[in-house]
Order: sequence, then structure tokens, then C-alpha cells
Amino acid sequence: MNPFVREQKNGQSVGGMEIEFAKQPERWDRYVESARLGTLYHTWAWREVIEHSFGHQAFYLTAVRDGTICGVLPLVRISSRLFGDFLVSLPFCSHGGILADNQEAADALLAAAAELARELRVHHIELRQRTALPTAWHQHSHRVVMEIELPATIDDYLRRLSSARRKRIRYLLKHQLRPEWTGLEGVSEFYRIFAVNMRNLGTPVYPREFFEQQLCRLSDKVRILILRDGSQAVAAGLVSAYRETLELPWAASLPESRRKEAPTLLYWSLIEKAIEEGFKRLDLGRCVPGSGNYQFKQHWQPIAKPLNWYYWLAPGTAIRTFGADNPKFRLATALWKRLPLAVANTLGPRVVRCIP
Repeated sequence: MNPFVREQKNGQSVGGMEIEFAKQPERWDRYVESARLGTLYHTWAWREVIEHSFGHQAFYLTAVRDGTICGVLPLVRISSRLFGDFLVSLPFCSHGGILADNQEAADALLAAAAELARELRVHHIELRQRTALPTAWHQHSHRVVMEIELPATIDDYLRRLSSARRKRIRYLLKHQLRPEWTGLEGVSEFYRIFAVNMRNLGTPVYPREFFEQQLCRLSDKVRILILRDGSQAVAAGLVSAYRETLELPWAASLPESRRKEAPTLLYWSLIEKAIEEGFKRLDLGRCVPGSGNYQFKQHWQPIAKPLNWYYWLAPGTAIRTFGADNPKFRLATALWKRLPLAVANTLGPRVVRCIP
């Protein structure tokens, strides 16, 4: 880290707030836990997951008044020759961004982030806010998260579904696919399925260590759900819990298992578990409206909530997206699908570390 940046930022007054780099994990987490919109990704443990899995540099800013934190902004710097140099809050997840007690604290953190970006000479900042944020920064919301508001019982939920969907679930439950909940010991099977799925989608796969770090550092909040056909794992998902929400950020199934509709049974097992354990909502992860993934999730009667992503841009810089909606990446996606699995699994972690 540039020592000049750290020295200059600590204790600097911005809009009546003292802006500091966070140094005390417990103090940071206490604030995140108290914030209404705090997420698992705002916690200090997620910073450690990112640093140890990808080696990225983190800048965790706090707005302080009279010795009390009144806002936080976690930022991670991603830099590569291929994809550029930028700050993001937060990479590899749907949510991040500012948590603040009031607009004054939010504005101070926005100003401090922009100043940091200029000092670091990065091209842009991407804030992945859970809700709308009053700011002059550019807004570009091209994805949604799909959330199910969960009832008290599974029967109440079933009544929400179409009769055809209920009938299909009952029929599929007669197959010999069975769910199994596991922890760190399930990473190998999850990753084997996930890596195949990512190559088939034309997307570089995350390093296995990324998932291992989550299960090690967030062991009380992260589990793996495996769906078995006999003894073979044919579908799996990494599931995280925070407060009243259960989330499925990553899931995959083997192509041959889709004849038995393994993805449907995986989601059904997750919904059952969420209701049994008393969660209030289930986040099925982000997707692009109109995509096949979006259409599949629609069957479960979720609410599509737009993601509020905001951008600070250096002079002469345009907003860059890294998904399939960016025409520049369509050819790369098509080529990646043709790679042998062993090659994709070797190259993928080196590439994806720079695609947030």
C-alpha cells in the first residue's frame, strides 16, 4: 500500500467527518452488525477471504465523529493489464458499498473514496449498493437479485406455486436424488461440479481456495448443499446465512443430471431448509432480466430487486461491465466454452481474479 495515501487519509476531515482507515476488526464488525443494511460481505472476514484468495489490496474507510463510527465503506483494488485498474465495493458478490447513519456520513465517504481513487490513479470506482443512494455518481443497474419472502410453513409456500409446479415437485421427489448438507469437507465435490458448469458457460472459474476460505473464516455462516444421485454428487450450491436471510450465491449441476431436473430439486431442498430454520427471506442470487437463469428463478415466485450500482469515473473513462452483456466479451465466452476442462481450470483462476 502507498504509505502516503494511508498517512494522508487517516484523521483527515471530510465534510465534518474524520475519515480513517479501519484497523480494528471488532470495531468494524460491531458497526456492520448494527447497520440495517449490513451484509455478510461487509464483515471483516470477507476482507480476509478476498485478500487470501486473490491477493487484492483492500482499503476499508470509516467516517468517525467524536470517536464514534457513523459510516463505513469497504473498497478493494483490482489491477491488471487486461482489465484495468479500479476500486470496487465489493468484488465477487452482489452487495457492498456504503453503510452510513445519515447522508452526511455517506457524502463524506463518497468524497474520500473519490480522493483515494485520484491518489491511486485508478480508472473508476464501482459501488454495489443494496438500495438507492443519493449521489451525483453515474448509476448503471443492469442486473437484479431474486428474493423470496418466506412464509412460516412449507405448505404456505406451496400454495403460492402453480398447481403444475407443485405437481412437478412431488413427482421429482420420487426420484432417488437426495440432499446432503456439509461444510469444508464438501468443497471438493462442489468445486468439481462448479468448474464444469463455469467452463460450459464460457466463464473463468474462481480458485478453489476462494470457497475454502469462506468455509474456514465464515464456518458458522456458510454451508454446502450437495444433491446426490445414489452416491454421486450431481448438483451443489454454496449457501450463506446472515441475519434473517439465506443466500445462494453459487450453484451448479452436471449436464447429465438435468434430465432428472437436479437444479429444481436443489432449489426445493434449499427452500425447505430456509423455512424449517426460520429465515425470513431467501436470496437466489443475481441475474440478468430475461436470461435463462432469470426465467428458471421466476418459477419460485421471487421478487426481482434491481441492483443499485454506482460509478465514479476518472476523466475520459467510460463505464465498463464484465458480463455477457458486454459485446467485447462475447467472443471470449464462445472461445472459453471450447477449452478442455483441465486447461480452463488452470487458466480460469488467473483470469477471474480481475473480473469482479
